[in-house]
Amino acid sequence: MDNICFTSKIKPVAMSDFAKTVKNINPQNSADFPWTIKDSVMAENVFTKNIADCTACLISNGKEAVLMHLNPRTENNHAFSLVLDFLRSKLDLKSQDLHALLIGSKNTKKSLDIYEKFENLMKQLCIKYSELKNGKMPVSVAYNASNDEVFITSLTIDRNLKKGKNPKETLDGSFQKVFINDLDEI
Repeated sequence: MDNICFTSKIKPVAMSDFAKTVKNINPQNSADFPWTIKDSVMAENVFTKNIADCTACLISNGKEAVLMHLNPRTENNHAFSLVLDFLRSKLDLKSQDLHALLIGSKNTKKSLDIYEKFENLMKQLCIKYSELKNGKMPVSVAYNASNDEVFITSLTIDRNLKKGKNPKETLDGSFQKVFINDLDEI
């Protein structure tokens, strides 16, 4: 794949729809508790749940994705040389086909440290990324490579959708910061 231009679709979904989506994903493809570097996964379809003060980073190459969900209370998660080593073992970091989504964080020193280190790493590696920062409630995310879709839910997203808000309004009302890069769409 050289210089492909695919667009990830970021879809806020109801909690019940998210549950149906992840039901079809192998549980081994979940970045699960205790949310450390070693609990990160790479597959065509991946998911994680309960992103609160943690930061999740989903990096896709269009065929599969790496999903990291890092807990700020685990000291090794702040060692970004380990994060970089992990990513190098999974992805061609020089590929122009990579793009990412950062999700999570809270306005605390330890939480922001991981989020900001991911931001700096994406910039250093020249990986375009979208952001859904500081959710009002714990967030869950899933990725499907076959149609390059990111499904995202939380109690706030669920409520906003039930109120009839459109996807953009739903995300704007669910996160402190929403930034969608030109490789993604809502």
